[in-house]
Amino acid sequence: MTQRRQHAGFTLIELMIVVAIIGILAAIAIPNFIRFQARARQSEVHGNLKSLFTGLRTQQRKPPLTIRATGFAPERGNRYSYHLENSCSSTESRANQQPAVNNNDTCIGPDIFRFGASFPAFFVVQALPSANWGPEAHADMSGKTDAGIYGDDATWGFLAYGAGDVDNAQTPDKADTWSIGSYDAVLASECPAATNINVAAGEPFNVYNDVNCD
Repeated sequence: MTQRRQHAGFTLIELMIVVAIIGILAAIAIPNFIRFQARARQSEVHGNLKSLFTGLRTQQRKPPLTIRATGFAPERGNRYSYHLENSCSSTESRANQQPAVNNNDTCIGPDIFRFGASFPAFFVVQALPSANWGPEAHADMSGKTDAGIYGDDATWGFLAYGAGDVDNAQTPDKADTWSIGSYDAVLASECPAATNINVAAGEPFNVYNDVNCD
């Protein structure tokens, strides 16, 4: 008489253990992937702020208080808004297929045409808590944390900001904010909170880190 071999399958407990392990691995991997993706998006503001810095530094005389006077224009699809004035009295809007450009724009908005109407027209800059500019800086720039161009034709400097959303969180999420200045400085960041950080001229500085602080 031939004996049949029985085929054993997985028990319910074994399947539940496998599902639990997959859930644990997913809970660890997904947040790390989101943070990695957000950090990759921050590369935009690094390159654009350095381009803004280079454009301003090539000016022989103090330019008018405009961002367009430098010839600076970030590529389309930008997630960040760029600020040479806190109040943004004149702005380049990227809500439509063709940007609305003015000669005296002090701010450039994110590409709403690309990301949709729910994207903010401009992000609120989280300004530097404090700034101690180097001895070569013009006196008008002393202690300044507002975006702007300071000084006169002989000696002048500037502070600019880039602010954006890199973790796709909605309000009241604060904007990922970076600054760049024309002089060496001792700066403070808002989050993670830190003081007395030596920052070289032309080096983007993370004032508020949207990846780790929200």
